[in-house]
Amino acid sequence: MSKAITAVPNPNQQRQQAKADLDEARQLLLDAEAQLAQEQAAVNAFRMQCRLKLGDLIEETLALRAERESCLTQLKLHQQEVEANLPPETADPFAEEDEKLHTETGDIDEIVLPELATPKQEKEAAKRLYRELARRFHPDLAAGSAERAYMTAIMASINIAYERQDVSALHNLAGELDPTAVAELEAIDNLQIRKLREQLLKIQRRQRKVQQQYRALRHDNVAKLWRKAQRLEAEGRSWWEAVKQDLLNIIEHTRTELGHLQTQLNQFESNLPQV
Repeated sequence: MSKAITAVPNPNQQRQQAKADLDEARQLLLDAEAQLAQEQAAVNAFRMQCRLKLGDLIEETLALRAERESCLTQLKLHQQEVEANLPPETADPFAEEDEKLHTETGDIDEIVLPELATPKQEKEAAKRLYRELARRFHPDLAAGSAERAYMTAIMASINIAYERQDVSALHNLAGELDPTAVAELEAIDNLQIRKLREQLLKIQRRQRKVQQQYRALRHDNVAKLWRKAQRLEAEGRSWWEAVKQDLLNIIEHTRTELGHLQTQLNQFESNLPQV
């Protein structure tokens, strides 16, 4: 029984296929960039609307939260002073108040509103992205010397970006070539085909960066609110009034909480020994 013979594409066919792949990739890139630009413009316009319609309430919310954090820091310092002078195994006199405060504020901090992204959220996003990149570019995963050299260089850039907490740089690095693509390129002998493949890889690299930007935009606080506003408006509901009421509720809650904290501070400071 004879075996089937598989035809091997000649260099001319390979060049034609490489050109076709390149043309298709260029069109896909143009479409992706147009979609990203359209959504970025819509989100930026929405951000401006948020500032115009809700700016005063957002500023008040941020100011109250900053004052609350200042009071919490002062109370924590007082706790440390008290604990340092307590006998061993003595109960913490502030523990119950801490638990009550955490319970009261937990739900409020989960509400995502324009321009209220916390440093904690940004740090967690950077950590998730760093882990994803490390799984792709760690030099220990390299199959050969060319891949290892490439992955070592990329991983060094990833580590620097993470140390600086530069999420934008991490997103850019996510668009870098996969190590296997670098190795495949090195194996192409025909110079014309290699150049066409190099152009294709550059375009694919730009495509990945556009995809990363699009994914980042989908997770942006304001972009999430924009999509929510679109859904509510389609249902005939006023999104602006709903968010305005949410902000007013947060402001009222934070003021009440701040009043309790200030009362605790005043009581503590009034009991301090006079110098």
